[in-house]
Amino acid sequence: MNALLEIGVEHLPARFMKPALAQLEKLAADLLTEKRISYERINAFGTYRRLVVEIVNIADKSADVQKEVKGPPAKLLKDANGNFTPQSAGFAQKNGIAPEKLTVVETDKGPFIYAKVKIKGEKTAKLLPEIFTRLVTGLEFAKNMIWEESGLRYGRPIRSLIGLYGNKVIKFTVAGVTSNRNTYPLSSFGRKPIKVATADAKVYAELLRNQPQPVLVIPQERKDALIKTVSNEAKVRGYQADLDESLVEETVWFTEHPVAVSGDFEIKFLTLPKELITTVLKKQIKMFPVLNNKGELQPYFIAVRDGISVNQNEVQGGFKKVMSARLSDAVFFFENDKKEGLEIFKNKLKNISFLEGLGSMYEKSQRTQQLALWLCEKTNQTALKDTVDYAASHAYADLASHVVYEFPELQGYMGGQYAALEGHKDAAKAMEEFYYPLTSTSVLPSDKAGQLVSLAGKIDTLVGNFLIGQIPTGSEDPFALRRQAFGAVRILLEGAFPVSLKELVEKSLSLYPAQTADKGTKELPAFLKARVALVLEQRGHQPGVLDGVSDWYEMPLTQVEALVSALETVKTDAAFAAVLEAAKRVNNILKKADGVSAQIDVSRFELPAEKMLFETVQQVEKQMAALPQTTDKNGYLSRLKTCTAFQAPLETFFKEVMVNAEDVAVRNNRLALLARVRTCLAQTGADITRL
Repeated sequence: MNALLEIGVEHLPARFMKPALAQLEKLAADLLTEKRISYERINAFGTYRRLVVEIVNIADKSADVQKEVKGPPAKLLKDANGNFTPQSAGFAQKNGIAPEKLTVVETDKGPFIYAKVKIKGEKTAKLLPEIFTRLVTGLEFAKNMIWEESGLRYGRPIRSLIGLYGNKVIKFTVAGVTSNRNTYPLSSFGRKPIKVATADAKVYAELLRNQPQPVLVIPQERKDALIKTVSNEAKVRGYQADLDESLVEETVWFTEHPVAVSGDFEIKFLTLPKELITTVLKKQIKMFPVLNNKGELQPYFIAVRDGISVNQNEVQGGFKKVMSARLSDAVFFFENDKKEGLEIFKNKLKNISFLEGLGSMYEKSQRTQQLALWLCEKTNQTALKDTVDYAASHAYADLASHVVYEFPELQGYMGGQYAALEGHKDAAKAMEEFYYPLTSTSVLPSDKAGQLVSLAGKIDTLVGNFLIGQIPTGSEDPFALRRQAFGAVRILLEGAFPVSLKELVEKSLSLYPAQTADKGTKELPAFLKARVALVLEQRGHQPGVLDGVSDWYEMPLTQVEALVSALETVKTDAAFAAVLEAAKRVNNILKKADGVSAQIDVSRFELPAEKMLFETVQQVEKQMAALPQTTDKNGYLSRLKTCTAFQAPLETFFKEVMVNAEDVAVRNNRLALLARVRTCLAQTGADITRL
């Protein structure tokens, strides 16, 4: 038998829906476990007006359970005459068993009386009112309302409740609403109840689907219907809909029966930048843009209403009025921006603060410009100097524009549009893509100039935040510093720029006022290392291998990746694994020794193993010197493989030689020998003892 709960509510915001349904599933599972009721599966689904959970094949009663209850100390079991004491007899009675069934169990605190108690399961029908009540009241929302006397805080007021077990109603009351078997049609089609006969999600969904105005209560079914209706509406006009995934997802959660309504807008609006138009449509008024097969924007829109209307022309007209008004606003902002221009916007940045204590966005622009120009020199990209100079110095200018004030998501993009209109076409692309990548895995700026400017902005932001101690903790990251760091690391790595993170951070720090109190930049290398490690994993490298690159912060990331690749290749080799273990032992011995000399006196060798290890050191040093000192994978691999020559000599040395000899001169000579071994291993570029 199944159980089904429907929470009928007023219009929940779309962003509340997924978290609420996820909570319903988890909370239902937790409550059923707590009550010892078995089940096959739990399904949570619904719409903005109804949150539904179905429990499939729920057991008809909770499971019996046997547990041991601890009682008084064992000395109180019986008195001197062998009779049960009042304490033990009372304990037995309390737990529903005869005193003769009490047992004595030895514990850490001595022997105690225990009662083995069998708790019989209860009928599921008896437990469901409490379970359903707790399911309803246990949901948490980002924002809540209070609307009735009990003071229940909820995302929106509760207007109806269904509680079914099989075909029987489970009675319970929450916020003054008592459960029954009634659900209701689309909100615009009255409140005539629809009776749900049984606790079966398929039957329930079919019942709502077959109403005169269908309700598609299953989210995936609703999504499929939405995509179909929007796509068909575009095809009628010979085009295709821009089915933006985030807009599709949002629309699924603010409709119960999505129906597409299309219309057109005036050609004059197409003079606006494409992203400005699509942002107005998608973000402000939740409409789908229409494109031709080349991806070019067409003068049409597709809106979505809830349910079919008999007065569809009036609905279409209403949508068109709203859209025209919003696009007219966009034209007004855009035209005003063009009159002012980027130079005026750049100067307005003096009145916009960056971070408390770190000046204005104008000053941030200047630092970004200086850092980007330094990067041009450092990375041998001087041919891009003029483009980088303009793009970096104006990258933040559009923050002072009217359009970006109204549509913050267009920052960067609008700067690029204004730069192109003002004749700076080379810099326009870099400015448009200044904030790329927008996620840890999305596309980077498409050219070197854009990458350098974006990198400079990200590093300045990271250094500034860490300077004032504004460092992400746990899940808190209000300034998206993890994303900024991901972007910086990816640009350095994928752009193959020959500059280290240390050089970048130190240069950026030097551009801040000298009197700035440094509250946290010492923590920045570890923060960056975590991002480097994750990016390397995304690129297919093994976790933890980065730890073997001791100078990762001082090396260009392309070299870091090359060394990581080489370490991954050799670390599975048996000879290298043996050297790795021996190297750790060498390191541990030298850590405990003070002031080890690098001078080796061969006359003090007492055992053949010492001489064999010394000869190997000389051999390895000679081979290392002869190898090309390249910083690609093959170069690192050659040096690492050369060190496998230490396998047998080190094994023999540690088997036959006592390093801490009583003779101080002999001991120091042996330590010096191990120090030379460590130096050889360090010439690989790695600290293999950290692997």
